[in-house]
Amino acid sequence: MVDVPRHGKVVVDIAYGGAFYAFVSARQLGLDVRSARTRDLVDTASAVTAAVKAQFKITHPESEDLAFLYGTILTDGKDAYDEEPTTNICVFADEQVDRSPTGSGVTARIALQYHKGLVGLNQPRAFKSSATGSVFTGSAVREAKCGDFKAVIVEVSGQAHYTGTASFTVEDDDPLKDGFLLK
Repeated sequence: MVDVPRHGKVVVDIAYGGAFYAFVSARQLGLDVRSARTRDLVDTASAVTAAVKAQFKITHPESEDLAFLYGTILTDGKDAYDEEPTTNICVFADEQVDRSPTGSGVTARIALQYHKGLVGLNQPRAFKSSATGSVFTGSAVREAKCGDFKAVIVEVSGQAHYTGTASFTVEDDDPLKDGFLLK
């Protein structure tokens, strides 16, 4: 339970899938993740992220560097298995919105659904981005351990497109071609 300014007490799940995310049904916050204005979703998700960061200490069993909340994923609340996609929006870092359902977010959400008994092993689930409509599929493929915690290995698939390319050139006579260290 997290006390979110302007929203009151909200039930939030926190799960890890390469990064920690807070998951909350947008309905708890008076929004529909499929039809609300993106700015309203971003502002609300950011308020949840700030509240979780202020009220909970997140730890990772193997790496202190990973022990932080990366963002909040607002969902349509449809966490039980269904053949129809469940919709979410991922707001991370400095109020950035992912164009996809988010690979690490889908991984964390599948792990959470598996932990709650809402999906089984090798039971694929589709996730749709409310921002762009893109769809990823994920499934828990086997049980595992992370530190002392029960975990699952998750596979995620989707379609990606190039958004740019870069070319780097290093000249032989560049005295810093091997890099440098700032102290």
